[in-house]
Amino acid sequence: MKDFKLSRFKTYSGANYYLDEQAVVFDLDMSDKIPDIDHFLVEISKKFPAIKEKTINDIPTLLAETIIHIQLLDMNLFSKKYNVIEREGYWTIAIQYLDDKITEDAIYFAVDWLHDIMDRVEFPFEKKFEKLAKDFDRTLFGGPTLYHILEAAYLQNIPLFYIYNENVFQMGYGKYQRRGRSTTIHTDSIKDTEFTMNKDMVKDFLFDFNFPSPKGQLCFDAEEVVEQAEQLGYPVVVKPLAGHKGQGVHTNLMSASEVRNAFDLLASQVPEGKEWDGALIEKQVNGTDHRLLTVGGKFVAALERVPAYVEGDGRHTIGELIEIENDTIERLDNARSPLCKIKVDNDLINFIAAQDLDLNSTPKEGERITLRRVANISAGGVSINVTDKIHPTNVKLAEDIGKYLCVTCLGIDLLAEDISKPWTESPTAIIEINAGPGVFMHLAPAIGGSVNVPSKIIDHWFEDTPSGKIPIIAANRLSKNLAEKLSKIASDAGYEEVACHTQEEGLFVNSEFLCKNEDYCKNIKNALRNPKLDFAIFEATSSSILDYGLFFKGSNIVILDDPDNTEEILTRDLVPEGVLIETGPRNKEIVVTRNGKELKKQAWENEEDLENKIAALVKKYLPRQ
Repeated sequence: MKDFKLSRFKTYSGANYYLDEQAVVFDLDMSDKIPDIDHFLVEISKKFPAIKEKTINDIPTLLAETIIHIQLLDMNLFSKKYNVIEREGYWTIAIQYLDDKITEDAIYFAVDWLHDIMDRVEFPFEKKFEKLAKDFDRTLFGGPTLYHILEAAYLQNIPLFYIYNENVFQMGYGKYQRRGRSTTIHTDSIKDTEFTMNKDMVKDFLFDFNFPSPKGQLCFDAEEVVEQAEQLGYPVVVKPLAGHKGQGVHTNLMSASEVRNAFDLLASQVPEGKEWDGALIEKQVNGTDHRLLTVGGKFVAALERVPAYVEGDGRHTIGELIEIENDTIERLDNARSPLCKIKVDNDLINFIAAQDLDLNSTPKEGERITLRRVANISAGGVSINVTDKIHPTNVKLAEDIGKYLCVTCLGIDLLAEDISKPWTESPTAIIEINAGPGVFMHLAPAIGGSVNVPSKIIDHWFEDTPSGKIPIIAANRLSKNLAEKLSKIASDAGYEEVACHTQEEGLFVNSEFLCKNEDYCKNIKNALRNPKLDFAIFEATSSSILDYGLFFKGSNIVILDDPDNTEEILTRDLVPEGVLIETGPRNKEIVVTRNGKELKKQAWENEEDLENKIAALVKKYLPRQ
């Protein structure tokens, strides 16, 4: 890549000098042979028409725009920021990332593309783009529920970062943090989460309140399950005690042999060395599958779920119709697509065999062929938003269950003949509850309007503190004496857990030493991970900013003592109504401003006087509890 030379790659895990988001930063050096920008714009716009709407006057900016469009992967991901800085003879480019490896691959993707455009060589765009999309699906952000929870936090300007050694994301700082994966976070009850996985205990819980649930029994051997089936009366359902996503559920069993076969199949799938939990047998209840969702015990959304199906055209086989359906844009099966692929497996083959069909059968035109027993979206089911149709009595049913479990989200699966009628008057049965439900199906149902459940979850988690941030003082120079003064001021103001980090001394909490890592960001992250932290004081010098970045965002007070150009970046992230305290050795003045308006100016005599006056100003403008 002699015409586009890339060098000095650096990954920042949070806000940094170049961008107020985590970023991959690199230098670009170009040869003098590169043609006019229009030559590239024409070709790139064929794949990304939106680029034509932007004002782009130079190749480095076009490269940055192209990288962003590539890494959005046709999913409108939220990693859209970049910065291009012209240097003497080269450029520095910063690209916001979700996954740094994906972004780095997108950078080389874009440069290779520009080379082939310049050399008039056909570029294998589709092949490379598809590979990058598949690689993204394997990252932490590939799961639609997790991605959209993080996107909702980002759009509400709540800071977030990944904690590798816990394998969780953290949203918010200190005591306002929410830490976990997808809809399950550290404040959720482990016991309640485990409870929802045990279907026979859930059934007893529902019966205690006379909530609608099918009659059934946990069984441990084939003869017992057949005996229960005879008592319940056919048809019946056999399913694993602790399953999810409809896996292993056998419905519409009409005879002792079918029941025995279903039970034996479940028993055979128990991993070697693991104790058999048994299987549940239940009286089958007729009705349409629904998912009711509560957030913080409050009902927020309802879906009707229809099992995967294809419609015949009189020409294609069932297998071919599945391939055609899987090729639709709705079934891309990525972080933004509303439907999953219809997977051809033994369950599907056996289910259509019960209808005297196989993959080579050709349905008549307009004939609908149901492909699975279960309606789960993960199994290819189709989602229909029925939030506006659900009867208030059924809303109350969901909330009555939700209030008893200390979990953020609860998915209540029920069969209902008519969800618009009260469960007390229309056949209804709760078949399962889930403490970690997926929510993207509500955000992007196949049919009907969207319910922005991720945003509702974020609103619930950060109800008391919409920003998710604690008060922060940032300074480019902190002596040990001034750091101690500021920590005491915060403690005296009522803050109970005060972190203070200086380059020289390391990280202290309530004036007691905690740690000192060479990696500046590791120290800052350690402070912000503290679930009791309610105030922080961070020193960030030119060297630490360039080497590691800032990591944190949102300072309430910034103290700048004769800063250089790099250290002045601390003012970029002042919160609205934040205060800037500036001083320098030449004029020996302290100037206090807010939103560019001067609030106060005063002289200082010596270092001790300067620190005392800064401390007094911090005390005056300190955010109150």
